[in-house]
Amino acid sequence: MKRFLSRLSAVLLGISLLLAGFPVVGAELRYDYPADEDPIESPSAILLYMGVKSEQDVYLYEKDADKPYEPGALMRVAMVGYAMQLIEEKQLDMDTVTGTYTLELFNHYVAGTGLHVALMNFVETWKLCDLLTLCTIQTAADCAVTLAATLSGSPEAFVEGMNVYAQQLGCTNSHFTNVMGLNEDGQYMSARDVAVFSRAAMQHTELRNALELTQYTVTPVSGGKTRSWPTSCDFIRQSSEAFYTYALGGKTGGTLSEMSLMGFGGNNGYEYMAVVMGAPRKNDKGNTTDIAYADARRLIRWGLLDFRYETLARKSEPVGRIKVRDSAERNSVTLVPVGDLATVLGESVSREDITRRVVTAQEECVAPVEAGQVLGTLELYLGDELVGSVPVAAAESASRSFVYAAWCDVRDFLFSGWTLAILIILILAVAGYVVLNIRYNRKRSRKWRS
Repeated sequence: MKRFLSRLSAVLLGISLLLAGFPVVGAELRYDYPADEDPIESPSAILLYMGVKSEQDVYLYEKDADKPYEPGALMRVAMVGYAMQLIEEKQLDMDTVTGTYTLELFNHYVAGTGLHVALMNFVETWKLCDLLTLCTIQTAADCAVTLAATLSGSPEAFVEGMNVYAQQLGCTNSHFTNVMGLNEDGQYMSARDVAVFSRAAMQHTELRNALELTQYTVTPVSGGKTRSWPTSCDFIRQSSEAFYTYALGGKTGGTLSEMSLMGFGGNNGYEYMAVVMGAPRKNDKGNTTDIAYADARRLIRWGLLDFRYETLARKSEPVGRIKVRDSAERNSVTLVPVGDLATVLGESVSREDITRRVVTAQEECVAPVEAGQVLGTLELYLGDELVGSVPVAAAESASRSFVYAAWCDVRDFLFSGWTLAILIILILAVAGYVVLNIRYNRKRSRKWRS
């Protein structure tokens, strides 16, 4: 039974690790922002290294990143991500499926909000790809309600789905009440959640490309004429004072008095995302400032200059051994990573600062063991912070010997705790019997003599 449970635990561990995949698990390392740099003025901010996949991201810096703020149009990073999920689930062709802006949508949702619109005419019909793209780069409240109604039947149903989507992503400091980007009670997001929503959206090539656009042109299917709109993100517009050479894309939002921004940039294959929330739009003198853009620029620049990507463990590099039971061939096998483990580290961190820990389901595994069989994980730590992890597997096979296994069973039985306890009890019983027998014979002898 014990051997069966041991095998079952190993199998379940292997399955869970294989389902999780082989890349570095997303980590959260905390670095102090350089004291010799201009400070981050925004009340809430976060910086993360963006891996090829979101699970390879590394959170490097945060400042009150879980505090909720009114997001304004920045909520679109959540909206378009959820919209793509619906499009894929329903297998909709974005170039043929269309949505129509109606008078009812205008009257019930857009009229009186004062939000920016794309000036869609009533009964104007657009392709899904156009609705999705313009919602990404602009506020375009009319596009937002049209997209939501097209995908979910009504904006209310779409919002309900967005809140479920937030729960699925683990965004506990976000909640939505509308799709237009209107700030009202119950609509809020945190910097950390904005980063999570943005990374989920950017896993879709269409949305990643949209976030990088500086301008977009739409030709309605019917009811309107061709027209173009610029992005609302000055980070990537060369004509703007907020333009940053290494910026790749972004999305803005906030309130009339505060600006929030998600911006990402890169160089030489390294990419970083900065999210700032609640940055004042004006300084103490009442003059307009670009604090949000300046802080995002500082954070991305810091990432590009002060961090490096390093391979900390290589595929097939021995990292430990595990005992093997029931094999006459070998009593242990070597453990090796199933893939390279690499992540981003601050320039002040050396390889010697990283500690390794091999975690297995059991202290020993039961033969047969196949080469390549996943038996545990290799975890790397910087202090108490998890840097990353990767599954480890047996480097060689260990066949099962039935004769040796039988001997192991006999050996384990003979030296088990129960066997030793029973043996001790038997010895004590025999000793007691001998003592009692001696005492009885002595008494009998005395009686006979008398």
